[in-house]
Amino acid sequence: MGNNSDQILYCLLGNEIKNSLSPTIHNNLLKSNNLNGLYITINVDSANLKGVINTLCKLNFRGFNVTIPHKTNILQYLDSLDPLAQEVNAVNTILHDNKKLIGYNTDVEGFMTPLHGKIKNFDNKKAVILGAGGASKAVLYGLTQANCKEIIILNRSLENAKANISKLNSDISISCDKLTQQNIDSLSDIDILVNTVPLNKTNTSFLFNKKLNVKIAYDLEYVPKETNFIKQMKSINADVIYGYEMLIAQAKLSFNIWTGISSNTDSLNAKILDLLGE
Repeated sequence: MGNNSDQILYCLLGNEIKNSLSPTIHNNLLKSNNLNGLYITINVDSANLKGVINTLCKLNFRGFNVTIPHKTNILQYLDSLDPLAQEVNAVNTILHDNKKLIGYNTDVEGFMTPLHGKIKNFDNKKAVILGAGGASKAVLYGLTQANCKEIIILNRSLENAKANISKLNSDISISCDKLTQQNIDSLSDIDILVNTVPLNKTNTSFLFNKKLNVKIAYDLEYVPKETNFIKQMKSINADVIYGYEMLIAQAKLSFNIWTGISSNTDSLNAKILDLLGE
């Protein structure tokens, strides 16, 4: 069994991903670079992940993106990891080359690119990360490498947060606590507040104190564009970074890994905003 056409195939692997904008982004990149390719979404649970990957390899899929909840558990099915993916211990991009699966992490640079547009020096910055999943690992690694002064992780499972911290080799002050409304209420004076939890997708909400001082708020969730988190951050006059900004930045890097092409994504912003109803 195999894909005998000249069309190069790519996909997104995740769970409950029907609203993903990745097909729009990557099919646009393929078309604008005159490549005969197709990018699709494949909804798969953890129990069937290995079987789906084997099938995709038989069909000669060239590349995969990986999203919630597979960024960590997919590691066991890969032949090798890029050094950055190895350090972060999470993968969001896979290259299928010469019958080998190579894992990469473009989330770190994809996350940091919009942030570097707002901040030049991170040395004295305090950051708070909501969540400790695969995306949070990339966020934590990026902020650590940028040399933030202090990082606090709030997560439902302290075990997961502590595990993420333990894998880092850093002298930065990094602590964790439970993600509860009480601990949200105790927050104060934050330079960078990052939400990595799919709050809208899981119909979860936290209320942030109207007097909370947040300089930059960054939501990795991108549907809808104006999430409840973003709305609350705007109401306390925080400078916001939208999830779609990271999505486009990391997609550009994934596309380069698969094709060797460093594509211009400027025209994508207007298209994505249109799809998000802006």
